[in-house]
Amino acid sequence: MRRILLTGATGFIGRRLYPALREAGWEVRSGSRHVAECALKEPEREWVAFDVERPETVQSALQGVDAVVYLVHAMGQAGDFEEKERAAAQTMLRSAEQAAVKRLVYLGGVAPAGDASKHLRSRLATGETLRSGSVPVIELRAGMIIGAGGLSFRMVRDLSARLPFMILPSWLQNRSQPVAVDDVVRALVRALELPADVQGVFDLPGPETMTGEQILRRIAALLGVRTMTVRVPVLTPRLSSYWLKLVTSADFGVAQELVEGLTSDLIANNREFWQFLPDRPPTPFDVATRAALEEERAALSLGTRTIEWALQHLAPRAT
Repeated sequence: MRRILLTGATGFIGRRLYPALREAGWEVRSGSRHVAECALKEPEREWVAFDVERPETVQSALQGVDAVVYLVHAMGQAGDFEEKERAAAQTMLRSAEQAAVKRLVYLGGVAPAGDASKHLRSRLATGETLRSGSVPVIELRAGMIIGAGGLSFRMVRDLSARLPFMILPSWLQNRSQPVAVDDVVRALVRALELPADVQGVFDLPGPETMTGEQILRRIAALLGVRTMTVRVPVLTPRLSSYWLKLVTSADFGVAQELVEGLTSDLIANNREFWQFLPDRPPTPFDVATRAALEEERAALSLGTRTIEWALQHLAPRAT
């Protein structure tokens, strides 16, 4: 059986990717810095110690592995996450070459039309580092991923649901192409199946190009909330991010970095990867959002659902 190392195995994407890899016939080795804790929670999985700041664990985890899915990021950790991610990518590249890995798939971020934020700059640099070696690499780039548990989706969902009155700075007119998490998972699995000569960068755009304001309004409508808004010509993403302290449980430092990345259009340079999945076109925004909202509701306690209902009904119901 083919063996794969799944990094970021306990994260938003990694948790969803694991069963999809198993279904596709992969023997999955899940990497974690907290391997004992993970093994207690999910003993049915094969866990290995994996810490990019300890190269020996990376080398050991890669022994006998045919492919790697690289979902490592350092944003939110102490210190300079950009430097940490650069060093991590170099460690992975060297170790993968030594282990003769046959395929590496990396999930990064869409290149912005203007200047990149620190977060996006680091994501792009990670992909460039991984692609600089001898291991065949496919770098998939996604913008906002729509799915329960995703930080970007949680932020816009909370803003849409919990603010009866919202200030809309001009940068919310910048456009992006949100993509469903299930589509991203399918793309990652498919990338592992492609011939070794298929390499390089592929964007994963969703089927609709939307402004930030449109995203907020569409989610609010699906929640049954009509949010009163006012547009302002000048309000920086850094200042705007302070809304999040009021309305979301998302890590504030990470949220600030994500908001900084919204200062220009995040539009795909190509849609070519979807040709490898011709039987399943990208999921429409409303369909993906409804699925994410339903999954979130199912996971909430009764008390939390009651609070959510009260917060949403501070605003008039949509007609």
